[in-house]
Amino acid sequence: MEKEATNESNRVEISDAVILDIAWRAIAGTPGFHSMSSRFYDGVMDELSKNFGQKRIAGMNVKHKKECLEINIYINVWYGTKMGDMARELRSTIREQMKLMLDLDNVRVDVHFENIYVQGEEKAVDADKESLDETEE
Repeated sequence: MEKEATNESNRVEISDAVILDIAWRAIAGTPGFHSMSSRFYDGVMDELSKNFGQKRIAGMNVKHKKECLEINIYINVWYGTKMGDMARELRSTIREQMKLMLDLDNVRVDVHFENIYVQGEEKAVDADKESLDETEE
């Protein structure tokens, strides 16, 4: 699905791949970020997307709604990360980048914390799949 912006003489199409790339760059530079969460659903969707030539990033999805563009991110963080602060920072940074680069005003960003990783340990600590969506701000 693509987002379209039109005026009298021009038409611009913005693919989901562009939206995901912009969001990914904002996430990757955030302190406390460990990795994107790879979920079973993402694996199934990745295979389906490849068949249709669509780009997906594991742990992220874009939904086009009448009232807004919704971006869901599923991430793993380092132990000790202040998740509430991180969620606010991610929302703010992603929204700023969407406005700056794509002139999109109404963007909802939901952050889902899937796992916590401890420095020096291989396995993640169970984070009880904590989710901080915009309604909990």
